[in-house]
Amino acid sequence: MIPNIDILLLFAIIIILTVAQSVFGVGLLLFGTPSLLLLGYSFTETLSYLIPCSITVSTLQVYSNWNKIGKYRFNVFFYLLPMVAIGLSIIILYTSVVNLYLIIGIMLLVTSVIRLFPQLNDLLGAILANNFKIGLAVIGLVHGLTNLGGAPLVAITSSIYNKKTKILPNIAYAYLTMALVQTIVLAIFGNFTFSVIMLFLPVCSATVYLVAGKYVFEITNEKYFKHLMTLIIFLYSLIIIYNAF
Repeated sequence: MIPNIDILLLFAIIIILTVAQSVFGVGLLLFGTPSLLLLGYSFTETLSYLIPCSITVSTLQVYSNWNKIGKYRFNVFFYLLPMVAIGLSIIILYTSVVNLYLIIGIMLLVTSVIRLFPQLNDLLGAILANNFKIGLAVIGLVHGLTNLGGAPLVAITSSIYNKKTKILPNIAYAYLTMALVQTIVLAIFGNFTFSVIMLFLPVCSATVYLVAGKYVFEITNEKYFKHLMTLIIFLYSLIIIYNAF
């Protein structure tokens, strides 16, 4: 049962963030996680509502671009996904003693600072790409702990590929596999929240992606939206950190 939130607001969030994910490969989790936490969801409830939508959009992106997925195709299974499982397991087991708001707030703040300075973002991407296997493991752990592995994932993928037509499907593939692992871990611990509304949210995401997502991807001014995303991430970080105390 949805905790004290207008269903229309939930759908509005999913629609807006699906469009963002259609353009950048990230959005549903990067912005959806702090959004739902601020609206009163627990971390596991937040994952339960967002992950099916992320899986749906990522599957559509991967299906139509499977031939563009290269370096991630097998490496994610050995280095990325085990760390996702470990990170999420730690949060589930120690959620009562961990200040999750503070961790996520700091992660968002660091993300916004890195995005604000292109040289810093490029340096992070280069470091992760040059130490690819370790980079995947770090991203996996960050994602498992916070659900915010999207930022370093974008950085490393952008360092490996220089065209958005290759960057997006590889990010989507990594997101898809991470989301599937998160679902399995939540189910194992009995923390996957199910409600009827969850059957409609992925359908909503798929419809938005198929109807508008690809079109928006083609016409988007990436530079403008990157700056806008950085500002939003920064504002979210301040709000989340404020609510941590």
